[in-house]
Amino acid sequence: MNNEQRLKALRGAKPNSWIAFSADETKIVAAADTYADVVREAGARGEDSPVVLRTPENWLPRMFPLWA
Repeated sequence: MNNEQRLKALRGAKPNSWIAFSADETKIVAAADTYADVVREAGARGEDSPVVLRTPENWLPRMFPLWA
């Protein structure tokens, strides 16, 4: 899964939720409202070392100063 695919998957996920990717980050193996639930679901699907991310409440554009 490349960065563009990962971003598309995250943007398509429920806001303010937890997403578990496989250890090699090639696929989403679980999604849940809590960290404990997403880790449990990933483990039940055979993924013992998931990469877990939390989606933001909203996707706001952000600007960063160039001079910083």
